[in-house]
Amino acid sequence: MNPRTQIDCRHGTAARMLLAAERDGFVDDRTPRERAACLRLNGHGLLRRDRKLASRWYPVEVVRSGEARP
Repeated sequence: MNPRTQIDCRHGTAARMLLAAERDGFVDDRTPRERAACLRLNGHGLLRRDRKLASRWYPVEVVRSGEARP
């Protein structure tokens, strides 16, 4: 099973954060629950954290394509 399928099926907050990051190009975590969800997504290789602003996360596809500079 691919990591994205696991996240979408099990974690509502993580799925919402991932969808927002893919839609907007980044997402900011505002609560401890959102931070934990982003850390899980990071562990699955789906989000990357901004190097200067720790609460900002980028989807991996945007980081790889060079559209955003984390």
